[in-house]
Amino acid sequence: MTVPTTNSAMYQTIHRQPAELRRLLSDGWEQAAEAAERLQGARRVYTVGIGTSYHAALVGSWLLRAAGCDARAVNSFDFAVYPEAVDLGPEDAVVVLAHTGVKRYSSEALARARAAGAITLSVGSLTAEHPGSQLVLRTVDRERSAAYTASHTAAMTVLAQVATELGERRRAPAVASFREALMNLPDQVAEVLAREDEVWPIARLAAERRVYVTGAGPNEATALEAVIKVREAAYGQIDALALEQFLHGPIVAVNAGDQAILVHVPGRATERVREIALVLDAIGAELWVIGRPVEGLTGAAVFMLPETPELLSPLLAVVPVQLLACQMAAVKGVNPDTFRRDDSRYAAAFGLLKL
Repeated sequence: MTVPTTNSAMYQTIHRQPAELRRLLSDGWEQAAEAAERLQGARRVYTVGIGTSYHAALVGSWLLRAAGCDARAVNSFDFAVYPEAVDLGPEDAVVVLAHTGVKRYSSEALARARAAGAITLSVGSLTAEHPGSQLVLRTVDRERSAAYTASHTAAMTVLAQVATELGERRRAPAVASFREALMNLPDQVAEVLAREDEVWPIARLAAERRVYVTGAGPNEATALEAVIKVREAAYGQIDALALEQFLHGPIVAVNAGDQAILVHVPGRATERVREIALVLDAIGAELWVIGRPVEGLTGAAVFMLPETPELLSPLLAVVPVQLLACQMAAVKGVNPDTFRRDDSRYAAAFGLLKL
């Protein structure tokens, strides 16, 4: 068996997530309630982020819609640079997700929201500075690895707490099970992490193959996060699209022997995931299913997830994806923490611009 890089900051941070989530779910409800109070009367809520934070913004928009908001996820660059694309006024609210608080376009997005007179909230680390935010929802210590993991699960959890508080005030039926499910989350994440050895066979295959990932609904964000994590941690060859978008054209690029990863959790997309999984199997792809077995598919590897509502499932489904990226880095002998800045060419190239 390949020995895991237990000395990497990424690996250590991944395994710190149950403790971080327990802390948030013990101490974070007060900040969630304050955020819900501020969002209560908003005409529209924009969740804004870039990179991994954009994926958290995508999940956050699903959660806030469950609470009765007109919530829309927008990339920080688009929000800041193309104001005509976003109908923003003082009756709206903007939630900017930025772990470190220093990225250029996240800062500009906050400034734009502030200038429009909108309610401005943000989600960031315990020390992040977000000028212009009326309330910073705190997550975890600033991560040492460039491949952010705990900050992502924490940001999604914080937004789920806000959606729970807001939805309960509005008696929104879609959030009725959120609070209990969230309180189960730390133990469920610990259960997933305890089974990291199940991921190693997939990581060894994926390190040598073309990889495709797909998910539907809120788990489109899980598939997209797989791309960011595998590419930045292990420099892997991986692509992802929303389930139906993947079917309409890109699926023809899949070849026999390619690695296909599908998020298959109980919910509205179950039947469509099954149909596409059978197509991929017929092509000859190697399938790894995260969630539940696919009916009629006998040869796929399955990473079972504990039960949770579909809208909260990205908070769990992303964990085996994180393990995959970290383990692929180990297989390839890559340091997952450096963002390739340990290579002088890349370090010089990245120095040409401001993130």
